[in-house]
Amino acid sequence: MKKILLTCAACLAMLASCAQKGEKAAAQTEPATITWIADKPGTSLHPHSLFPGVPDSLWNALGLQEGVPTSMSCFLLQVGETNILLDTGLGAPFSQLGARLADMGIAPETLRLIYLTHLHPDHIGGLLKDGQRVFPNATLYVNSVEAEAWQAMTDDASRRAKSVLEAYRDHLHLFEAGDTLDGGIVTIEAYGHTPGHTVFQKDSILVVGDLVHGGALQLVHPEYNAAYDMDAEAARQSRCRILDYARTHRLRIYGMHLPGPGPVVLE
Repeated sequence: MKKILLTCAACLAMLASCAQKGEKAAAQTEPATITWIADKPGTSLHPHSLFPGVPDSLWNALGLQEGVPTSMSCFLLQVGETNILLDTGLGAPFSQLGARLADMGIAPETLRLIYLTHLHPDHIGGLLKDGQRVFPNATLYVNSVEAEAWQAMTDDASRRAKSVLEAYRDHLHLFEAGDTLDGGIVTIEAYGHTPGHTVFQKDSILVVGDLVHGGALQLVHPEYNAAYDMDAEAARQSRCRILDYARTHRLRIYGMHLPGPGPVVLE
């Protein structure tokens, strides 16, 4: 089992003993459906300043003077009778995840599988409320590289990620990029935005997490990064590689910051 680096020996022993190492699950052929959940309601626009490398001429030529449309989203993937939540939104007062799941007849305690693209706050915020697990019976799937990296960080920005990993320590499943998870979900390395950022594929469905923050810009010019990308060059390479893969295989792209409900199919 791959150990997680923690800031204290006691935490290391606890998480390393409780986390399950990723294993390849048997492929499943049940039909899959995906539902967009807009965690933040309403229309959102990212400003030009979030993409500092984009020249004014290109920004204006793309008609983005008012900003690039975006969203704060997560997805429910249903494979046969199995519900899989992909990310959990921000967990803010405005967050709609709980209400949308309720509308679909899914109570928090019945959800068993949560797959995380990465550990930024707007993807893990819905996992905790008042420090307690919102989904008490769910197993949390996290890329081992991602978990290790955030546990090794010492700044305040890593506090929420560490809290989530600690709260779900008895329900934590670490996987490696390339593993096939329950439901026949293939994990694809998309490092750069965060150290272990992961894309999920089920048949023709490709959920790209934060690979793209501004679709109107980055789907046509993937060479440009958002300021949120922790390793800009790695993020650029991942985005170009995965979008080319999606184009070649005519995959349906869903993203946590693409305007919903999707999908996008690249020509």
